[in-house]
Amino acid sequence: MVVLSGILALLAVAIYAGVLSQRFEVDAALFPLPIIGGGAVWLCLWGFLNALPLGGWLFYLGAAALLAAAIAKKQTGVLFERLKTPGFLVFFAASIAFLLLFAVTKPEFAQWDEFTLWGSAAKLTKLQNVLHPVAQGNLLAKAATPGMMLVVYLFQFFSSGFSEWSAYFAYNTLFAAGVAAMAAMPLKRWASTIVLAGCGFLLPYFFTAPTVGGLSTVYLSTLGDVPLGFVFGGTLCLYFALKDKKICWPILVVMVSFLTLIKDMGLAYSCIAIGLIALDWLVAHWHNKPMKQLAKTLAIGVGLVIPVGVFYLGWSRYVAAVSGLNKAAVGSEDSAIDPVGMLVQGMAQLLGLSEPTEKFSQIKSLMLHSPVSVAVCLLGGGVMALAVIWIVLAVAFAAQPKGQERSRIVIFAVFGTLALMAFLVFHLFLYVYNFKDQEALQLKDYIRYIGPYYMGFLLAAMALLARAIQGGRWQSVARTASVGMLAALCGLFVWRGMPTAGFWNYPHVAYSIRDDVKERCEQVNQALDWQDTVLLISQGDDATRWNYFGYDLNATLARGFGGFGYGHEGDYNWDTTHMNIVSPQDAGEGKEEVYPYQTVATAEDLKFFLQDKQYTHILIDKSDDYIADVIGPAFGITDLPNQRTDRVILLRVVYQGDSVTWQYEQGGEQQ
Repeated sequence: MVVLSGILALLAVAIYAGVLSQRFEVDAALFPLPIIGGGAVWLCLWGFLNALPLGGWLFYLGAAALLAAAIAKKQTGVLFERLKTPGFLVFFAASIAFLLLFAVTKPEFAQWDEFTLWGSAAKLTKLQNVLHPVAQGNLLAKAATPGMMLVVYLFQFFSSGFSEWSAYFAYNTLFAAGVAAMAAMPLKRWASTIVLAGCGFLLPYFFTAPTVGGLSTVYLSTLGDVPLGFVFGGTLCLYFALKDKKICWPILVVMVSFLTLIKDMGLAYSCIAIGLIALDWLVAHWHNKPMKQLAKTLAIGVGLVIPVGVFYLGWSRYVAAVSGLNKAAVGSEDSAIDPVGMLVQGMAQLLGLSEPTEKFSQIKSLMLHSPVSVAVCLLGGGVMALAVIWIVLAVAFAAQPKGQERSRIVIFAVFGTLALMAFLVFHLFLYVYNFKDQEALQLKDYIRYIGPYYMGFLLAAMALLARAIQGGRWQSVARTASVGMLAALCGLFVWRGMPTAGFWNYPHVAYSIRDDVKERCEQVNQALDWQDTVLLISQGDDATRWNYFGYDLNATLARGFGGFGYGHEGDYNWDTTHMNIVSPQDAGEGKEEVYPYQTVATAEDLKFFLQDKQYTHILIDKSDDYIADVIGPAFGITDLPNQRTDRVILLRVVYQGDSVTWQYEQGGEQQ
């Protein structure tokens, strides 16, 4: 049923694309991206009304109605002919290839962020048919925007459960749609379309720090970074292709709305895309009654900004209403600041209007050197990626005759680069106000935050090169340049980025811990409910197994405590995710840590903690001598093992006045 659901999703996209192509006389390859993005936006609106399944049914029934109308009018042949363009067939073939490959290899989630947000939120959305902030489960990042989770929901709408490999298929279909929006520019030129599509599909590998010999997660990730870059660049590609068509502005409204819903940073990408589009429009029409065109440009900008603001603020209000979380706050709870305050304080320090803090000065220096010092692509730092973009734009400029197309390229190159500089300044403020000192000084996840901009910038630049192939002065130069670019990307991939395994042959041994935790969760899931709160004891865990249990356990995984002791004056503790419990006798000054991230606690400390939290269950994944000989007997369990056993042990916590005891839960007893 998972494969069938994916096929039905592709057929729905094809029907919508064919009908729109026929209606507006536009290449069908330009429609998959706005159809998929528009589907996510559509579902979000219905999710706000707590009617997500109804939105899905209406999406598919709409496609069925259009197909029925085409059959009744005997226009199915015409519809099929509209889809026989090089760009659309590349999109459809690539999507089918991903579907079949993943249906056979069945890749699983492997990255931490997939369990703490992206994969877990998609799973909860599908299984509970609600937007993830209101779903029951272990998701901590409930304020995260829902765009990509809804794309996954759309592609798994008819399946009975949730499929991890199908989530990858949904993501990669979106990538293929973004590539098609760029590669469709040469129109009916098959060779040029295939060459450009090859460049597009290699872009995620190009924007990967060199990891020769490693395992690549390119095309095997549900994180939102690569989609952000592809949709940003794809939005500009659609504008370049459709700027003279009536369908252009409705499509751009859909695209900037979807871009806003992919990640929090999508708001910035939407604003940059709107700014570049408005500038291009103004320059192209400036010669004809300048003041009138300026007013029209402002109207275009406002018209695109309004849906962005509606979805950004609407999502913030929705999250606040259903969860009480402040979506707009930046930073940790004890040092939260609103985005406006962050920008005001950041600009004051940047311009010298207030004394910069030591942290600000340090990170400013790091960010200033980051385009050279931090690798964002196979060639090195951001300056190398920017050089590639400018070379592509220079070739596109040379291949076009003098006039509007050349002006467009210059405007895009200059203001796209200025937007990048502003983006780096914005990230300077984020690292100062949103990150802890150690993480900020490491520029943690820099490539994830900055890389998508370079990726989208280059994808859009390739679209301008493709326009030169379509009708430029030196079409042969543009075609030769695209072939050279594909050859260079292939060479770089083999030389600096070729992994030992990728999406085509990812080794299932990498999922061994995942599969073990999944099997252990199945041992106790029948005895648990989402209202149960389960404290995991897995001695020696580095949070990997804790995250996996949180994904596969059908109960609320409880938070532990860190530090020293609990419930006594002078204790040093804080809420944490997992915890490794060690005896005070085995910890202290001059003693080597028993476990990383250890919690120094007596049985009495754990008793106070449980009385405070009122957790319902203890799940023992891995025990040790301290748990078996001291902690267990203190709660009435004297036969706990001192190591990991074949089965997990599920214990119910019983509260009677000041007494706290544990009892074996039926279905989770020791065997």
